[in-house]
Amino acid sequence: MKFIKDIYIALLNLFNYPYISKELLNLKGPILLHISDTTVDIYKYIFRIVDILKPEFIVHTGDLADNIKLEIYKDRIDPYFKGVKKLIKGLEKYEYSKNYYVLGNHDDYETVSQLTDRGIILQEGILLIDNCSLTVGHYYKEISYKVDFNLYGHDFEPNYEKNETIGLNGLLNINIIDLSTKKVFHLKYPIGTNTARGMELKRTGL
Repeated sequence: MKFIKDIYIALLNLFNYPYISKELLNLKGPILLHISDTTVDIYKYIFRIVDILKPEFIVHTGDLADNIKLEIYKDRIDPYFKGVKKLIKGLEKYEYSKNYYVLGNHDDYETVSQLTDRGIILQEGILLIDNCSLTVGHYYKEISYKVDFNLYGHDFEPNYEKNETIGLNGLLNINIIDLSTKKVFHLKYPIGTNTARGMELKRTGL
């Protein structure tokens, strides 16, 4: 039975559809969705998740259009603008969500601030959301104080649990947090996401 389920999930993923379990569908909430280092071609996949789960909070920890390496190719501001416009417009059509955009090394503050109507733009910081404390930043950073969650992206730093803090990398997974129970769920990004990010060689150490 598990084999059939694994094939079903793989097929959904292949065709850009997320597998949402019954447990996820029945979360008490409020729900926080954490994503990071998103490429333009996975936006629809993310929108489908948001449309199904209706998270009250969305935290993006940077590189909103990660296939456009703006830090290296500064002349690509036009395709970056178009990509980020699609993402922000798609996320902010859900009026029930409060959105946080943490800027990454391939982001442009002026572009994001121009495009967002109600998102909160950060470099890094501490958030208190529904009685949960979170540190947010694009880069992994060790913290010496207790928070409930440490959210980051950018590289392949692993998730962790240490000193009552749960560290979640939004590059590795789409992270779903039930803030009422502090339970964490992981959804996979679509097949080919790391290739679009230009990170396959880095991951394999070549």
